[in-house]
Amino acid sequence: MKVSVKDGKNGKIHIYLDGEYRATVDKDWWYSEKYRNLKEITEDELTELLSSVGFRRAYNKALDFLSRRPYSEKEIKRKLKEKDFDESAIEYAVNRLKELSLLDDERYAETLAEHLYTNKKYGAKRILQELLFRGIDRETAQNAISALDKDSVNSIVLLLEHKFKGKFNDEKGKQRTVSSLLRYGYSYSDIKTAFKSVSQTFEEDFYE
Repeated sequence: MKVSVKDGKNGKIHIYLDGEYRATVDKDWWYSEKYRNLKEITEDELTELLSSVGFRRAYNKALDFLSRRPYSEKEIKRKLKEKDFDESAIEYAVNRLKELSLLDDERYAETLAEHLYTNKKYGAKRILQELLFRGIDRETAQNAISALDKDSVNSIVLLLEHKFKGKFNDEKGKQRTVSSLLRYGYSYSDIKTAFKSVSQTFEEDFYE
């Protein structure tokens, strides 16, 4: 089979075999690989070429995802699978990203935990749930949470003074506020302590 290429838009190379289109890759990759010098290709070489093209495409797609926001390794694998890349291409892309320190679950977990605690005001339980949901393993997630300089009671107080201000002046309002704070991932004991510091109407048996 005869190999020919044509320049495409946005730094792309279109590959043709016997005049028929077969694949598209980026120029940087094509001109750095051995295939660039091929004029004819065997079936075995074609299989190797198309496999390498698939690896490169999976890697580039993963880079595209990461350019928009951070992802965990499990999330990137899921996203690539949704784009119909095969397992070998996905593994290549993920391993390459890890080699380049572009995919790092520990760093991702630490950054996300800090964001959820500082900006979302989530408690440790909710942060753990969020990290696990994003594919972070439990040990890594717990280490990220342990590294936080957190004061759960103070975080609850801030929520009570701002987000929930004026919403717990009666019994029903207190119940709704407590339920919301539990969903935020805080413990009953920390919620009780925080309520005591901001509400003169707090009743000792409220949580009994």
